[in-house]
Amino acid sequence: MGSETEKEEEEVIKNFSSLSKSEQAKIELAYHQMKPEEFDDRMSKAETHATASVRLPGELVERLRVVARAEGERGYQSMVRKWIHERLQQEARMSL
Repeated sequence: MGSETEKEEEEVIKNFSSLSKSEQAKIELAYHQMKPEEFDDRMSKAETHATASVRLPGELVERLRVVARAEGERGYQSMVRKWIHERLQQEARMSL
C-alpha cells in the first residue's frame, strides 16, 4: 500500500492540467530534481494500461471533444476513460 503522501501526489498528477502555472512549475521542478533511484522506484509502481480501440462515428467523437472542452478536460479520451471507470463502479455497487 502507498503512503498518504503518495496518494496525494497521485491525485495532484491526475489533476495537473487544472493547476496554476506556478503549481505546475513546482511539480516539474521536483520531477527534474528527482534522483534516478527514486524515479525508477516510482516507475516500477506505476499503473499499467492496456490498449483498447473502439471505433466511433466522427460526429460522436466531435461531440465528445466539445463536452471535454466544456468540462475542462485535457482530451476526450481521458474523459471517456473516467466515464467508463465511474460506470463500472456504479455497476459493481448495484450488483452487491
